[in-house]
Amino acid sequence: MDQKTIKMLGYIIGGFVGFIILLFLISSCTNKKYTFEKLENRMLKIAKEMYKNNDKELPQQDKDTKTITLKKMISDGRIEEISKLFKRDDLKCNGSVTITNNNGYYNYSPYLSCGKEYETTYLKDKIIDNSLVETGVGLHEIKDTYVMRGEVKDNYLKFNGNTYRIVRINSDGTIRIMEQKGLIQKVWDDRYNPENSNNSGINEYEYNSLNSRIRDTLIEYYLDSKTWPDEIKQYITTQTLCIGKRTKADITKDGSTECSKVMENEAFGLLSVYEFLQASLDANCSYTNDGNCRNYNWISNLKNSTWSITANAEDNRTAYLINGIPKVSTCSSMAGTLAVFNITDKAIYVKGDGTEENPYEFK
Repeated sequence: MDQKTIKMLGYIIGGFVGFIILLFLISSCTNKKYTFEKLENRMLKIAKEMYKNNDKELPQQDKDTKTITLKKMISDGRIEEISKLFKRDDLKCNGSVTITNNNGYYNYSPYLSCGKEYETTYLKDKIIDNSLVETGVGLHEIKDTYVMRGEVKDNYLKFNGNTYRIVRINSDGTIRIMEQKGLIQKVWDDRYNPENSNNSGINEYEYNSLNSRIRDTLIEYYLDSKTWPDEIKQYITTQTLCIGKRTKADITKDGSTECSKVMENEAFGLLSVYEFLQASLDANCSYTNDGNCRNYNWISNLKNSTWSITANAEDNRTAYLINGIPKVSTCSSMAGTLAVFNITDKAIYVKGDGTEENPYEFK
C-alpha cells in the first residue's frame, strides 16, 4: 500500500473518530439539560427527606394536608434559583409539594407551573379534557360530579398492576374506580335471620354495630398487605358509602334513596344501584331492575357480575346483584365482589388515553 493511500485512510479514520467524539459531546450536553420533570422529582425527593425522621409534623388526621412551596425550598438553599437551573433569566416557575394523609398513609404530590411552557397535569383534569360531553357517550356533568355514561370505551385505568374502570370523578376531585376481576364466590351475608328462621342473611350493611359479611370481606381485602401494600394505599382515599335500601319499583337515579343512610370513612365499597342506572343513556330506563337500563350502559357489559352495596327494602334477606341489570338475590348466595374505591385528586397523569389497549396511568 503506497503512502498516499495510507495517508488517505488515516484522514478517513481520524474523521470518523472525531465524528464519534462530537456525537458523544452533543449527547452529554443534551443529557445534562435540566428538565421540568427533573425539577418535579427533585421537589418530591426534598419533601420526603424533610419529613423522613419527623413524623410528628406530618398531617395527623385523615385527609389533612400540608404544603411545602418551591419558593421555600429555594430560600432554604435546597434548590438553586430557577434561572440557574435552566440557565434562563426569563423563566419563572411556581410550585409545591402537597402531603396528604390518606387513611394513615402519606401521599406526596408535586405541582409545578412554569407559565405557558409547563404545568403538572392531574389525572382528573386529563380525564375531563378527554371525555367530557354534553350528550351521547362519555363523561357527563351531573350536579357537582362527572359520571361515565353510555357504552364508554375510554374509562380504563392501570393501577397496582391491574386495570380498573373509572366510574366517575367526585365533587372533591377524587376518582371513583371499580375492579374488573375482584373477589369471587362471596356472600353478601349469611347470618341467622330471626324473621325467616334460617341462615339466609340480614341485608343490613351494619347491623346493631356488627358488620355484614360483605363489609367484613371488604375490610379484610383492603388490609391484605400483599394485594394492597402501603405504597399503593397512599393513593386510596376514604369515602362515604351510601347504604340505604331501595325497592324494585324505585325510580330515583340521583342517589337520594341510597344516600339517605351513609357510612363515613370507608376505604372499599361496592357499586350502588343508582350508579348503575345513571350509567345508562336509554331514555326508557326508569326503575331499579328495568331491563331498559342495560341498554347503552357500560356497566351492563362487565365481564364479571358483582354484588352491589344496595339492599332490597322489601325483603330483609335479599340484596341487589348486578349481572346485566340489578337483580334481587338472597344474601347468602355466592357471587362476585368488585371493590369500588377512590383515588386521590392529586394523582399526576403520566400517559394513556383511557382505552383498554392504552389505559390511563399516573405517577
